[in-house]
Amino acid sequence: MSGQRCAIGVDLGGQSVKLAVVDAAGTIRLREKATVDAARPAGDLARLIIEQIDQILSAARQRGLSPEAVGVVMPGYMDRDRTRILFAANLPTLSGSNLLSEISSAVELPVGFDADCNAAALGEYRFGAAVGVDRLLVAAVGTGIGVGVMIDGQIVRVRNHVAGSLGHVIVDATGPVCGCGARGCVEARAAGPALERRAAELARAGPGSSLAAVLMDRGRLTAVEIAAALREGDPVARQAVHECGWWLGVGVASWSVIYAPHKVLIGGGIASLGEPLLSAIRQGFHEVGQPMLTREVTIELAALGPDAGAIGAAAMVMPE
Repeated sequence: MSGQRCAIGVDLGGQSVKLAVVDAAGTIRLREKATVDAARPAGDLARLIIEQIDQILSAARQRGLSPEAVGVVMPGYMDRDRTRILFAANLPTLSGSNLLSEISSAVELPVGFDADCNAAALGEYRFGAAVGVDRLLVAAVGTGIGVGVMIDGQIVRVRNHVAGSLGHVIVDATGPVCGCGARGCVEARAAGPALERRAAELARAGPGSSLAAVLMDRGRLTAVEIAAALREGDPVARQAVHECGWWLGVGVASWSVIYAPHKVLIGGGIASLGEPLLSAIRQGFHEVGQPMLTREVTIELAALGPDAGAIGAAAMVMPE
């Protein structure tokens, strides 16, 4: 074990930071997770991440593992040299911050940074459901929607190190205002908060559902509760998941006219909704998309699940 190459992957999201020690086969050897308050100042988030890296590095060494480097990924845009965060819609205090340089200067190992959607795509391409796929899109759907694009084994970087802000492609010009400031983005219609909001609306309109009782008791609905109700056949949960999945399918149709993917993988926390979500995505895609493209595209759930970002982050700093 001690002679096997490994790296630490750090995946910062709007609600948590996940860390993993990953070996050269893409296997997680050790993992940690901490809750994130997205409203906290950038300096507080930097200290949290540094502490978590120090802890998992110490634990890894106690187990005979020797991580070579640390890959840190997060949503948002980075500057040309990947040293500063320019804009992060779902982690607003990080916009314009020096979080990246603070982490890099405090960690003893080499540190690389990238967008979480790129890491998810790399993880799936290297170790998951897209090994050898020539034209790949991986959508990480959680608090927001990030989409990593790989063509011929290379991450596509159009602007600020991502292949375009595909979660903010506008699919419904009269839709809700998104956190980015635009109206009717895919994210505003299909990300986790959109699902929670729509389920709450439907629960208020259908007070006989199990989700209506949860909403009455707790004042809000979470994706975890919606997933549980979906498994139990709750009609409100089914409708909310179908509607958000359909809009995500419209997003996939929009992305496809740009990148003509062979495969699209759906990952992130929302992927735990499983086949009902996937079926709705496919329906929206086929009802709205260009027939010439829809015949060529396969839409599946990502294989690495919520670990895709951390595994991809480690792979990013541990070349093949």
